[in-house]
Amino acid sequence: MHLGKRIRTLVLAGALSLALAVPALAAGYTDLPSSHWAYDTMTKAASLGILQGTGDGRIDPSGTLSWGQFLVMLDRTFAPGSYENALATGLSWDQAGLQAALSSGLLLPEDGLAVTDGGSLSDPVTRQDAALLLGRVLPEGATASHSIWDFWFGTTQTAADASTFTDWDQMDAARQEAVAALAKAGVVQGQTDGSFGYADPLQRADAATLLVRVLDKVDQEHNGEEKTVTFHFVDSTTGAAILPDQRTTAAVGYSVSSAADTSGVGYYYDVTPYYSISTACDEYTLLFEPMTQAQIQEEQFWEKVDRGEATAEEYFLQDFWLQYPDENPRKYLLLFGSEDKRRFDSEEEAAAAMTTVSFPVWKLSSDGSKVGSTLSVTVHAAIAQDVVDIFTEIYNDPEQFPIYSVGGYAWRGDSATGEHNCGTAIDINANENFQVRDGQTLAGSFWDPAGSPYSIPEDGSVVRIFAEHGWSWGGDAWAWDSNPTEGYHDYMHFSYMGE
Repeated sequence: MHLGKRIRTLVLAGALSLALAVPALAAGYTDLPSSHWAYDTMTKAASLGILQGTGDGRIDPSGTLSWGQFLVMLDRTFAPGSYENALATGLSWDQAGLQAALSSGLLLPEDGLAVTDGGSLSDPVTRQDAALLLGRVLPEGATASHSIWDFWFGTTQTAADASTFTDWDQMDAARQEAVAALAKAGVVQGQTDGSFGYADPLQRADAATLLVRVLDKVDQEHNGEEKTVTFHFVDSTTGAAILPDQRTTAAVGYSVSSAADTSGVGYYYDVTPYYSISTACDEYTLLFEPMTQAQIQEEQFWEKVDRGEATAEEYFLQDFWLQYPDENPRKYLLLFGSEDKRRFDSEEEAAAAMTTVSFPVWKLSSDGSKVGSTLSVTVHAAIAQDVVDIFTEIYNDPEQFPIYSVGGYAWRGDSATGEHNCGTAIDINANENFQVRDGQTLAGSFWDPAGSPYSIPEDGSVVRIFAEHGWSWGGDAWAWDSNPTEGYHDYMHFSYMGE
């Protein structure tokens, strides 16, 4: 029943080019949230070139697979060379998929399938027929995986007794054999109603999951074997290459990020989703997120330490800490003149450190149109220019978020520890961005970004720009739950020291 030959390297014939595929990989798919049961397997299938999106940033997890689509996915995983050769003859993508499956032995005429006997490649493939072909490439004696790595990455599998499926007797002997082998290997566990769903059309999420799980078994059989691979190094925000392609040898089962030499990447963070070198792919894209200016400065500081030009003891007094959120000694030194001082001792001391700045804002006119205006706020003089820069960026952002009120410095008593005492906190549109604790309103009236133009969206320009300058947003900085009725939320509030 098994092909009995080593799975060859995937050739992404007929697939999107890597340059086109990268942005989708970097951004994810709009219809595949991380909470989806097949998120990990569909993401891995897309990363390996087995599965492609359907356009417009979607991957259609619940879409039904035709025979043509399934055979192409099967070929890309287990017979890429055959698929490439079939395409080279001028066949259409689906006819090439059929030809490659037949020539490689993935599909046999004696299987008695309609698709090999005049049936349409556009017909849906059923779960039992997909199992028949997948059982053919499953390594002999494959069992459910319970390694420490499976536990760590949440991929622990449970073997199932296929004979207990309620529709077991409705499958012929060949399909029973395939389903039983897949169940023993933990590839399939059956449906919630106790059946295998033998006659159900195969969905894209199901197909990706089954293919990836079988491929994992194949990769386990060849774990540690070396192969030639090519790594592409890509900026996750732009899709542009940041290094020349790297061609090297890597062992099957080894982490993609660990297998590549990233020493020349520069000031980027590796944000590549975890997946390993596979028998099914010889080209891998590593995604890197550019560091912020503060992060670059931090890296450069440690480079100075390595060269003997600075000491580790100077770490917390570097200027890059001014751009990081929350309190730190460098901010204390800037604001209070001492790295050991946390707050002003008196209203007189605080007032002497303040200044008033003005900046442009958008306001809403009576007819709902946006008009340019100006507001002023009193803040600590040491961060005054930063405040002006922040609001100027908000003004220039395409969102044109409207602001009718801004609050800053306010002495709230000698015992108060909040940042308004320090002139390092700002409140925006206080009524529409209420302060609430466990559902009880403390200040303001509501927060409704979908209904009110003055409510600050958590994914909008205001939160983003303040964060880029190292400020914290009270909407999520201290809350342990995103629900406004749970935890503490201060949606109007932005703080330089995270208080």
